[in-house]
Amino acid sequence: MLHPSGLNDGLPADVLQEIFEILVGDSKTLARAGLVSRSWRVISLRFLLKDVDLSSHNLGRLHEFEEPAFPLQRGFVMSDYSDEYRPRSLVPRQRAFLHLLTDRPELAMHVKAFTWTLVWMDFDDEGLTDIDLQAWDVFGRMQNVSRLDLASLHNISDQPYIRQNPAKLFPGVTQLRLVGWMSRGLLRAIVTSLDASKLFCVKLDHLQEEGALPNGEPMPEDLATRYFHEPGNPYDDEGIDHKLWERQEGGDAGIFPGPSWFPLRLLRQQCLASLAHLRIRLGPFTDGLDQRNYVTMFRETAKFIRSAKDTLKTISIGLGESPILHCKDEDLLGTCGTSRMQLHHFYRPLCFDLTSAFLHHLLAALNEEQFPLLTRVNLEGFRIIRNGTSRLARPPNPDLTWQYIRDCPFVDERFLEAANVDFRPPFLGYDYYLLNMDQNELEELEGILETS
Repeated sequence: MLHPSGLNDGLPADVLQEIFEILVGDSKTLARAGLVSRSWRVISLRFLLKDVDLSSHNLGRLHEFEEPAFPLQRGFVMSDYSDEYRPRSLVPRQRAFLHLLTDRPELAMHVKAFTWTLVWMDFDDEGLTDIDLQAWDVFGRMQNVSRLDLASLHNISDQPYIRQNPAKLFPGVTQLRLVGWMSRGLLRAIVTSLDASKLFCVKLDHLQEEGALPNGEPMPEDLATRYFHEPGNPYDDEGIDHKLWERQEGGDAGIFPGPSWFPLRLLRQQCLASLAHLRIRLGPFTDGLDQRNYVTMFRETAKFIRSAKDTLKTISIGLGESPILHCKDEDLLGTCGTSRMQLHHFYRPLCFDLTSAFLHHLLAALNEEQFPLLTRVNLEGFRIIRNGTSRLARPPNPDLTWQYIRDCPFVDERFLEAANVDFRPPFLGYDYYLLNMDQNELEELEGILETS
C-alpha cells in the first residue's frame, strides 16, 4: 500500500494505488504517468518494474525473415529460433534496465514478473560491455520474482562471464518457463534456488542442453557431432544413467547437446506439493543429436509426472514434427534421390521409434498412477504412430502401443490426429574450434568424449 505522506496530488493514496495497479503491464502509460510529478515518478517506477518484459522470444511468427522459395526449409520463422530474430532496440533497452538497477539496487525487489531473452551482445558488438558484466549481479538481487520467463538464444562461446552465473537465482519463483539452450550451471542455479513445494507451473519450451566439455567450456558443434552416440534401440536404451550423470557433474565426461531433462531430474527429487500445470515442447527429432538425451528426456518426463501426480491439473506435451515428416511425395520432387531414400528408410522410421518409445513411458505413467486433480492431457505431434514403421529388426509389438492408448483414461485416439509442424532447427553445439589446444591435450579430450 502506498504511504500517503508526500503525495500532495489531490487523490487519496488508496485511489492512486488502484490506478497504478490497473496500469501494470502497460509500460508506456506508466512511463508517461511518471512525468506528472516527482511523487508520481517514485510511484510509477515501482509499478513499472513490477512486470518487466525485455525479451524477443515471444514475438511469434516473423514473416519478414521467411523464404517463400524454400517452404520446407524456412516456411515459418519463429522468434525463439535464435538471437538473429530480434528487434534492434532489445539490447539497448536491456542495458538501460541494467543501468537503472545497478544505480538503484533497491528497486530490484519490486520486480515480480520477469521476462528476458539472453542475447548478451548487440549485432555489431565485439564483446561484452561494462554494464553487461553487471547482469548476474542485477539478476541475483531480484529476490521477489514469482513468474520467470527466461530464454537463452545466443551463439556466444568466447565470453566466460556468460557462464559465471551466481549459485542462486530467483528464489521466489512459482511459475517457471525456460526456452532455448542453457548451461547446466544456469539451470541448477534457478531450479535449486526456488522452493519446489510452492512451484505452481513449469513450462519447458524447446529447452536444450548447450553441451559442455569436461572443463566446463561450451561444446563445439564439430566435437559434438563427431562423438555423440549413434541411434540405437530407444525402447531398451538406459539413456544418461546415474553413473554417467555423476561423471558429467564431476567434470570427468562431456555433456552433449540435446533436449534438456536436467531441470526435471532436479525438481522431481524435491517435494512438488503445489505443481498444477506442466508443459513440455520438444523440437523435431534429428539423427544429429545424442539419442541418450532423447531417451532420458522421455524417462524423466514420465518420472516427473509420477512425482507430481497428487497435484497436477493439466499436462501438455508437444513433439515438434519436421515439415518433411508428413509431406507428400510430390513436395519432395525437388530433392535428390538420396535425400528421399534417407527420409523414407531412415528418418521417418527413426521418428516413429522415438515417438513410440516416448508414448510407452508417458502413457505407462498416466495408466499406472492415480491423478485425483488431473482434468486435461493435451498431446500433439504424435501422428507418425498411425502410419509409421520401425527401423528396428525386432521392434516391440505395435499392439502394445495401441493398448497403452486405449487403456489411458485421459486421452483417446484422436490425439494422433493433432499436428504440430515445427520449423525450429535443433541446437547442435557452438560454432567454434579449439585452436589453443596441443595435440596431446586434444587426444586426451577426444578419449574422454568417446567414453562419455
